[in-house]
Amino acid sequence: MIKFRLYFDKDKETEWLNKMSEEGYAMTGFFAGFYWFEKCEPGKYVYQIDFGEKLFAVSNNYREFMQETGAEIVQTWGYWIILRKLAADGEFQLYTDVDSSIEHYTKIRTMFKVVAIIELICFFMELICAMEGNTWAIVFMFILAALTVVLMNATFKTNQIIVELKERKGEVSSCGLRNGKVSPLVPCGMLLSSCVTLARETVDHRIIMAVQIMAIIFMLIGLYRSRGKREQNL
Repeated sequence: MIKFRLYFDKDKETEWLNKMSEEGYAMTGFFAGFYWFEKCEPGKYVYQIDFGEKLFAVSNNYREFMQETGAEIVQTWGYWIILRKLAADGEFQLYTDVDSSIEHYTKIRTMFKVVAIIELICFFMELICAMEGNTWAIVFMFILAALTVVLMNATFKTNQIIVELKERKGEVSSCGLRNGKVSPLVPCGMLLSSCVTLARETVDHRIIMAVQIMAIIFMLIGLYRSRGKREQNL
């Protein structure tokens, strides 16, 4: 059986894989959002997802360590590593203390940040191409805009997890977010920029330029508001 899902939250993805296992379907492979499953005894496996150091690969030490713990590497995809273990062998936890969990989620947050910045840069590059009349650039511009917003949301949600973990240790985080979500001004600015680009042949270029500047201002204000205020030490 093959199912298609797009996850930017590895905890929700882990929960879904374990739910599928409980229903008698063991995940055996993954490629670009497509998951392969095979029939198994309900609840036979417990799944976890780790974040590695290498793209599409793991070190021999990592592989040997997982084998020693009874875990099997099912699939690597990018930096993600999908693992499973027989449920009969007991609880399967990758990070059992707060410090290691903070380090784990910090790596994930960094990855989301870097990719979101790259996607945002690519969006503006496609925007320039679209204004020059490249039709395909308009299509990619909309796709990149959507991906950027999704990745920013993933970054903020991961940051919220880190803040909560630090609070468990009694620490006051200096990177707290106001609400853990992307400000609506960011997608509004991107949408406005995309729409005015589509109307470039029917609208005066001075109006287009003014709206583009307004859209960029919306995005910048949205990015600032998304960061939120730093938490205050009470």
